[in-house]
Amino acid sequence: MTAILTEVLGRRVVASDTAEEIGEVKAVVADRTGRRFTAIHVAGRRRSAELVDWNDITAIGSDAVMVTSAGAVTGVPDQRAEDAVKGAIDYLGATVLSTDGVVLGTVSDVHFDEAGGTVVGLLTKEGRIEGDRIRGLGTFAAVVDAA
Repeated sequence: MTAILTEVLGRRVVASDTAEEIGEVKAVVADRTGRRFTAIHVAGRRRSAELVDWNDITAIGSDAVMVTSAGAVTGVPDQRAEDAVKGAIDYLGATVLSTDGVVLGTVSDVHFDEAGGTVVGLLTKEGRIEGDRIRGLGTFAAVVDAA
């Protein structure tokens, strides 16, 4: 199954084992290549940022994201995750830049595989960019292979 990022943001996060509502999805953390989501940023319980590793997500439903347990929520493990939590590394609104230096648009949404967090495609006003073209996601841009 696949999902669209803007439709998942704001959904409740619920522990599968207790049905406890943990918070809501505020953002996602992508790996350095930008090809896979590695965690979700959960907002709503504490002042400090909390993440759930993608491997602890059991289901993404139409009204909630289910995680293994409330114990799956952790702190921010590294600088990249911290940058994602702060909004410095985010697909939404990112400029898409090809490896040959051409600006291809701005990311309006991200299509991804729910089970593995793999980015299937970037959606822009100019069209869709397939996920296998992604080379990196940083604070300046999402870099993709030239067409």
